[in-house]
Amino acid sequence: MPRDLTATGRHHAWSWPLEDWDHMWKPNRWLIKPPDPHKAHIFHLIAIVGLASYANVITNRVLDDHWHIPFNLGILAVALLISRRAGTTWTSMGLRSDRMQRGTIVGGIVILIIAVGMAIAVAIPDTRELFMDDRVIENSIGWVLFQAFIRIPLGTALYEEVLFRGIVFGMLVRRNSPLVAAAWTSLLFGFWHILPTLDTLDANPAGDLFTGMIGIVIAVIGAVGGTMLAGLGFLWLRLYANSTVAPVLAHIGTNSVAMLAAAVVVHLL
Repeated sequence: MPRDLTATGRHHAWSWPLEDWDHMWKPNRWLIKPPDPHKAHIFHLIAIVGLASYANVITNRVLDDHWHIPFNLGILAVALLISRRAGTTWTSMGLRSDRMQRGTIVGGIVILIIAVGMAIAVAIPDTRELFMDDRVIENSIGWVLFQAFIRIPLGTALYEEVLFRGIVFGMLVRRNSPLVAAAWTSLLFGFWHILPTLDTLDANPAGDLFTGMIGIVIAVIGAVGGTMLAGLGFLWLRLYANSTVAPVLAHIGTNSVAMLAAAVVVHLL
């Protein structure tokens, strides 16, 4: 067993000491190579990416909504088993118990900032129309609350953040600088959103701006680029807190608060 796994991540996380993880958010650390580069178990990583790609298609094209949570959490459990089999520590996945409090504080602050921004957007008539989501219009308040407080936190935020900012980044940074690992992780996260983007073009008023093949291509490219940037932001939060709890909460804030804001616009205003 490699020396940096003997304490299951308490002192070392693969090739990075814990102290380096605590300071990896700083720009002067982004180009540094691991002090003790390790083979990245590329076949394990390929298996995880392949599994996630399969799950993405099934979730967006096959499954009914009520199966999303158990299916996604099941896929995440398998990905965690594969990553642990490859030697991934809890530290490298941002899942250390002694950093969860900091992750909760950082993520909570982000949720508050997002909530204030959404409230301002709802209060302005010109931006209020962007919240007229067909899914919210066609469903009940109970459906919206279920999506905002259960499905999004478990089936989307927890699933995607642990998968990308936890497992995938943790495996890539084993042999690459944090910047290179972040770029690849965020690129994969961008591609991950191609199918969801195609599904939401008809549901959101902004989708009316993208018609025809050229419009759809522009929308997809924009979505991939936008989610890549969002992925980099989520990853910075994960590194700043040294906890994946931070981006999970930020992701919940981004999606759930937007849906609640849409409910306010549709059902109250």
